[in-house]
This record gives sequence, C-alpha cells and structure tokens, in this order.
Amino acid sequence: MRPDRYAGAERGRVLCVAPSHRTTSVLVGTLRSHGFEPQLLRESWSVGATARASGARAVVLDVEMPGLRPVEVLADLHRDSPRTPIIALTSPEARDRTVSTLRATQDDYLVTPFPMEELLARLRLRLGDDRPTAQLFLRRGEVAVDTALEQVFVENKPVSLSRTEYAVVDALIRHPRGQAMSQEQLVTRVWGGPPTSNIVEVYIGYLRRKLGAERIRTVRGRGYILEG
Repeated sequence: MRPDRYAGAERGRVLCVAPSHRTTSVLVGTLRSHGFEPQLLRESWSVGATARASGARAVVLDVEMPGLRPVEVLADLHRDSPRTPIIALTSPEARDRTVSTLRATQDDYLVTPFPMEELLARLRLRLGDDRPTAQLFLRRGEVAVDTALEQVFVENKPVSLSRTEYAVVDALIRHPRGQAMSQEQLVTRVWGGPPTSNIVEVYIGYLRRKLGAERIRTVRGRGYILEG
C-alpha cells in the first residue's frame, strides 16, 4: 500500500456538496490523500446545517448539482456558517452568476474543468494553511501528475495508463526540465535492471498515443524529453 503523506486528516474536514460521478471520486480521493477529511453530501437542503454541525473548515460546492439552487444554498451557508470559506465549482456559463453570490474576501470559485492542484491551492489560501504539497503534484506544460493518486492528466483530463506507463511518465516529469533522459536512465528507474531489446521505445510509443505524439520529444543519441 502506498504511504499517505498526510495520514490522519490533520488538515480538517471539508464538506463536498457534489453529485456522485468520477470527478467527485477523484476530488474526494485527492482531499483525503492530502490530509483533509472529506465529507460528501448529495442533498442541498441541509448544506448549511451540515456544515455547522460537522465543524467543516471549508465547503466545496458544485453549483451545477441537479436540484440545487445556488443562491439559496449559499445564503444558508453564509447565515449558518459565516466563518466557513466556500469554494464554488461552476461552469463557464454560470461563472458570473455564481461569483455575484460569493463573499469576495472569504469565498472563492473554480471554473470546471480544473486541475486538482488548483483546488488544493485555493483551499490552502482560504484556510491560511501554507504547509507545502510540493512533489505531490508535478506539472510540465499541459501534463500533470498527481503522485499521491498515481494519476496523469493532460489538459486537465485524466488519462488511463498502466502502472508501467505511469512509471515512465513519472520518471520523465521528475527529470530536470529541458534535459533528455537516456534509455539507460529510464530502464534503471522504471525496470530496475538492464534494458531488454526495445522496451523503452515500445512504452514511449504507447505514451505518445495516449498523451499526444508532440509531448515526448526524442533527442537523437541522448534520450527523451517530456515537453508537456
């Protein structure tokens, strides 16, 4: 089992008001892996009371949730939990309407889709929590790696990779920017032994098909660079 860097939910409870789908599962998993205690709520009528009763440090609110009336829910939250910051998740179309209901000095918003590291950054800012999460999220251009969940994103969209494919991306993104990583370095890092036939070329080919051919550049005689 992979160790959790922030085991014990030491950052406090975050109430997540969102429907049940894959993005919500990633959101909950990301918060948990970074030391928060996520509490998922799929009903809008008790948001304010639940936030107050649960002692949530923050609320992440998907204003696009079916059946939710954002103006009423936000008003309830502001009344019932006046010191609890809210991160509203909104579509581009609903952005202006959502922003008009938020408290400028206490609340925040993100336009969907968004990278999970951006949500973490907004939470840290609103909670006054500056403990570093460096090395948990790595980014190279439009390629991002969540090392806690072992998930790769391209243009904020998750990409399904095998464990070996993930290990190759992880090795490339950790290599110094602009420097080619040789086949020998990749084999040692990923496979832990001497190269066998063209194993590196095979996996680079797999990744180019999944990430985009332009994102991994071959430097003749030197190796590979993840461009992002």
